[in-house]
Amino acid sequence: MESGISIVTISSAQDYSYAVTKALNEVNATSAFTGFDRVIVKPNMVNNSPPPITTDVRCVMAVIQYLKERLEVEIVVAEGSGEGSTLGNFKLNGYEQITKKFGVELVDLDALPVRKYSNPQAGEYRDIHLPEYLEGAALVSVPPAKDHTITRVTLGLKNMVGCLPAKHYSGYWSYKKSQVHAVNTDQAVADLMLYVRPHLTVIDALQGLAGGHLSGRVPNPPLERIIASTNVLAADREAAKLLGHDPGSIRHLTLAQKHME
Repeated sequence: MESGISIVTISSAQDYSYAVTKALNEVNATSAFTGFDRVIVKPNMVNNSPPPITTDVRCVMAVIQYLKERLEVEIVVAEGSGEGSTLGNFKLNGYEQITKKFGVELVDLDALPVRKYSNPQAGEYRDIHLPEYLEGAALVSVPPAKDHTITRVTLGLKNMVGCLPAKHYSGYWSYKKSQVHAVNTDQAVADLMLYVRPHLTVIDALQGLAGGHLSGRVPNPPLERIIASTNVLAADREAAKLLGHDPGSIRHLTLAQKHME
């Protein structure tokens, strides 16, 4: 296992609080937020499907509880769904209880003003459009652990695709971020490291999804892990292993690593 990683066994959804707290303590998670006034927690709410296609609200609540108890910062939960209404998808998956319990706002990234950013190191996205709202905020990626039919896996880094505004990245097919698949998808996902690199990644691998990101199956036995790291690629590599992949074969992870060198 790589350094700077915590992998905690979790046997049921009732154990999210214990497992997330243990994992975040082990990676000294609060150190990732020094100097930030806003923390954006980004689950995977690709559509209105229940977990493990989307991130279990109980995992997100455990992350927020941990941060609320240790940080004096604004915390929000934000997403830009690939299908349907983001806020509607949140509601169907019980995310309104986050606002009721913690006073944390649920934000639709697709409804916010957008700016163009540039980075000559990128392979596909030398220019990119992103919500201005992300500027100066710390990002927490909280995806479920899933296989993906195009990129092999969708984990902490690929979860950032939801930040791409639909008005600039839709239209290739019905998926609201579909333009990411009109280019070299692995390179495009890797390029997100240059613009929206998570400061903390918490992967919900209580169940896992094998064979596909929308119509896969829960492995037998389920993965039963929480993975946490302040290094998103390290977290993704460990989750890829749990899903049965050689991390070196996951193209967007190897391309993204070059952006860290």
